[in-house]
Amino acid sequence: MATILKRVQYDTMEDTFVRVMDLKVRIRRQERPGTPLLLINGLGACLEAWEPLTRLLQGRDIIAVDHPGCGLSSPPNHIMTMPEIAMFYTEVLKTVAVDEADVLGFSFGGTIAQQIAKDYPEFVRSLILAGTAPGTGGFPADPITIMTAANPLRYVIPLVREMAAPIIYRGRCGRHPRLFETELSGWDAHRTTLLGVGAQTAAFAGWSSLSWLAMIDKPTLVLGGEEDPMAPVANSRLIASVIPGAELRVFDQGGHLFLFDMAEQAAPPIKDFLERVDASTRD
Repeated sequence: MATILKRVQYDTMEDTFVRVMDLKVRIRRQERPGTPLLLINGLGACLEAWEPLTRLLQGRDIIAVDHPGCGLSSPPNHIMTMPEIAMFYTEVLKTVAVDEADVLGFSFGGTIAQQIAKDYPEFVRSLILAGTAPGTGGFPADPITIMTAANPLRYVIPLVREMAAPIIYRGRCGRHPRLFETELSGWDAHRTTLLGVGAQTAAFAGWSSLSWLAMIDKPTLVLGGEEDPMAPVANSRLIASVIPGAELRVFDQGGHLFLFDMAEQAAPPIKDFLERVDASTRD
C-alpha cells in the first residue's frame, strides 16, 4: 500500500514524499505526455545524481526515486531481497498512477531493472541497462577495484570518493575527480546511510539473472563503458547477447559513470531508442 505524503516543486520537476511498503520514499517527477521513464540508480546514490542526464531529456516524463536508505528516503526496516526491491518499484509506479514505464537501471539499478522485467513484465514497456551486470556468473571487477569500492567512507566523505574515483570509476571523472565538486555535485547532495547501502549490497550478494535473462521479451538497450572497472564491459556484451533482440552501445573512454560524466554522449542513443519504441507502439 502506498500513500502520498507531501509534494515540493523544483523548477520543472516535483518532489513527492510517499509511503511505500511502510517506508517514507522521495520521488522526483518531470511530468510530460507519453510513457514515463523510470530511473533506478546505483548503490548509495541519491536522485540528484541523475541531473546531468535528465537535463538532456527535458521532453520526457521522468520519474526518479531515492532508494530506501538513500537521499531523503527512510532506511529499510529489513534487508530486502531482489524480488522485494522489484515489488517496491512497482508500488512506487502505482503511487503515481503509472501502469507501464520505460525502465532505465544503472549499475545496481540495472540488476533491479532486470528483476522487474522478469517479475512484473506488465509494468515494463522497454528496458535500458547501463553499466550493469547479470550478477553471479558474470564478469566481476578486479580485486583492487573491489577492495577500494568496499570502503564505506566513500558514501559519506566526498574526499574519499574523489580519491577512489581513478580506481573504481575511471573514465572522465576518474581522470578529473574534482568533477564531483562541479557538474557531478548531485552525487553528494545527500549522504546515504550505511544501513541503506549495506542492505543494497546484501540484496545483490549471490543474485544472478543468467538463468532467466533470455526470457525477457521487451525492447532492450544495453549501454556500457569501455573503461568501466566496476561493471566490466564484458557484462554488457554478455547481457546484450542473451536478451533476444537487445541492442548494444559501448562508449569509448567511458568509465562506470558514463551516464553522468559523459551525459551529452549518452543521452542521444537513449533518446533515439525511446523514440523508436514510441513509434513502434503507435503503429
